[in-house]
Amino acid sequence: MRPPDEPEPAAPPPQLGPEQQRRFTGYSPARQPLLSARLSATRAALERAPDERFTIELFNTDNTEPARIERFLLRAQDLVRLENIFVIPMATGSSSGAPYRVRVVYGEFATRDEALEAARRLPPKYQQAFTPLPRTFAELRSQI
Repeated sequence: MRPPDEPEPAAPPPQLGPEQQRRFTGYSPARQPLLSARLSATRAALERAPDERFTIELFNTDNTEPARIERFLLRAQDLVRLENIFVIPMATGSSSGAPYRVRVVYGEFATRDEALEAARRLPPKYQQAFTPLPRTFAELRSQI
């Protein structure tokens, strides 16, 4: 227990800067309930996860249609715990007019080795369909 005269510890600074927050909230889930929930959970994870923690990239896509991502999430909940799936809208920086790509990642791990071990335990369907790659949260945030 903290002594009464000791100040409250300062809250950690937000991990997402104002421009990243603006871009992140610019991608609309378009009334897709699973996508909306996963975007909220993703934002919370990106705000709190230290730079050096890892996740596993399952895939990224230019097809950011919310209904398509929702269908992926509906299928995913039969294969993995949905709370481990994060959906990250990324800035494209392209002149094609498409403002976003979507990256879908799985889990949060303390080390690269833990992430690689978890990738080996993914459902066979994911191991066949995707090339799971470890990514740091710092890397993910830099691409929003």
